[in-house]
Amino acid sequence: MSPYRSLTLSVLFGFGASIASPAPQPRIIVVNGSDPRGFATAQWLTMLQSRLSPSEYDSVKVLRHTRTVAEESWASLIESEATVWPARTAIVRAAFDSIQIDTVTIVIGDRGADDAFATDSETIGFDVSALQRAYGDVAAAGNRDRLDRIFLHEFSHLLQKRTPAAHAFIVRAPIDEAIRREWIEGLGNYYSLSADWLPDSGGPSALARQTLADLQPVFVSRMTALACARGTEADSLMRGLSSGLFARKWGALPVALWLADEVRIRPNALRAFNRACPNVIWTLAERHLPPPLADSLHEARTRAKSC
Repeated sequence: MSPYRSLTLSVLFGFGASIASPAPQPRIIVVNGSDPRGFATAQWLTMLQSRLSPSEYDSVKVLRHTRTVAEESWASLIESEATVWPARTAIVRAAFDSIQIDTVTIVIGDRGADDAFATDSETIGFDVSALQRAYGDVAAAGNRDRLDRIFLHEFSHLLQKRTPAAHAFIVRAPIDEAIRREWIEGLGNYYSLSADWLPDSGGPSALARQTLADLQPVFVSRMTALACARGTEADSLMRGLSSGLFARKWGALPVALWLADEVRIRPNALRAFNRACPNVIWTLAERHLPPPLADSLHEARTRAKSC
């Protein structure tokens, strides 16, 4: 393991703190999401159906694509890393209460998706075309470690989908959906954090502090506006919560950085977060926001209950 990976994993683990032994590591199976003729497999198309509009799906369904050399290189790296990923899942499994997952299927596609996504509680898709567009050639500095973080991000979603907290939470309004996404993607983005984002024993990194200063007002402003928003207004307000440039994800990234700071102080913070339902986001945010913003968020939560 490279020094970079060792540093990042030790910080994610909570500065070497003792963590209970997780369940046995899963088996990982890698399958191709394209057939020899260059068409998407039925499995890949099924994975895309809930992610694309009908017109987008129809376009992808008939697309014939021959992978470039660069895309094949990404596919080869995924296949190679998948042989060591079962052991690395320990860092994520340790943050959950004995959730068993026997097999993870990784489907490698090349159209219609983001870099990676979890479709159910046992399947992860990687789109090598999206990976190439977003991060350039696979051999570029940092891409191997980035791919590992992307896998851990998506693997955390598989476990989240199996928690009682995920099934108990009911979405009744757009602000509930925002809270649900922040809970899901906040954890995922926590595992996506590179060393530059992670705190040391003295507190949050300079990058984390500056980003929180930029994004926390946006977080409170959007959540306040979402309190009673509906329809297209709510859809507009949700944009960028967990999509777009990593440093501008106004909902997911603050949660990830708050979690990183909590782990610095309490090694079992992630386990407590995953036990709780998505409403834990309200209390997490109020603990970390400066007083004026925390007060505004509390008012937004109160107002949401009366809408």
